[in-house]
Amino acid sequence: MYKLSIVTAEQTVYEGEIEALVAPATDGEIGILTNHRPIVTKLGPGAIKITKPDHSEEFLFTSGGFFEFNENKAILLADVIENIEAIQVEEAAAARKKAQELLRHAKDDVERDVLEKELQLNMIRERLAGMSKFSKKARSGGKKE
Repeated sequence: MYKLSIVTAEQTVYEGEIEALVAPATDGEIGILTNHRPIVTKLGPGAIKITKPDHSEEFLFTSGGFFEFNENKAILLADVIENIEAIQVEEAAAARKKAQELLRHAKDDVERDVLEKELQLNMIRERLAGMSKFSKKARSGGKKE
């Protein structure tokens, strides 16, 4: 086990002992277990999977940030963190559609670049929310919650 802290500019989102973490580094997913070698890496947008000591799992969305691991202590600094189960598919789809519409009317390359990144984030959020909803449905044997 090792200690993990997940922090945004506004708050500490998670702090506790964990067994493992999988996160979206910019050059591919990274998996961190106890006694991993020291590492500092930039994170891209995507899903973070936390495996707790009781082997339960928590899934979070990040828009990106930085991750450091050293001497069985980890800190994840993120711009945005959301619990994937709390993301509503319909809300994520509406945000994606809005970003697509804004992108169609971008005034210049700078605005287009910003809106393309926003669209990418919203597409990932929508996909992860849909996967979470499907996973919940499969665990409940197809019954509505």
